[in-house]
Amino acid sequence: MKKLVSVLLLAGMITSACGQTGDGAAPAELTWFHDDFEGASAAAAESGKPLLIDMYADWCGPCRTLGEEFFPSAEMRPLLERFVLLKIDVDTPEGARHAERYGVTGIPCVVIAEADGTEIDRIVGTTETVAEYVASLEAILTRM
Repeated sequence: MKKLVSVLLLAGMITSACGQTGDGAAPAELTWFHDDFEGASAAAAESGKPLLIDMYADWCGPCRTLGEEFFPSAEMRPLLERFVLLKIDVDTPEGARHAERYGVTGIPCVVIAEADGTEIDRIVGTTETVAEYVASLEAILTRM
């Protein structure tokens, strides 16, 4: 019985340690600007990072897949850390203006842009897997 308790305690300690950083803290959340193009643009200019602008709508299933499954994934995180992240709801008046500015005709539409908003490239829609989406973003970064 004592041996079983020891094994269970050890298993619990190993399990609780998984997914934590070396200091015992969970990784910090990614910072997204929400419908704040000016703020994101200023942050991109200051950091030297390009903008990743996620044009979405709440009712859009593929948009929810990107926002709830792809973007938060461990596979995507190191790549997203190379951008200033901005979500724009195209159903708001301000979001609709940005969608028009970029000629968005379908969502989800992820625009990669310079800090001043000049478009570099875009991905329209989503992919079957996170790995395929990561590859698409990596290809854009490689061409920059």
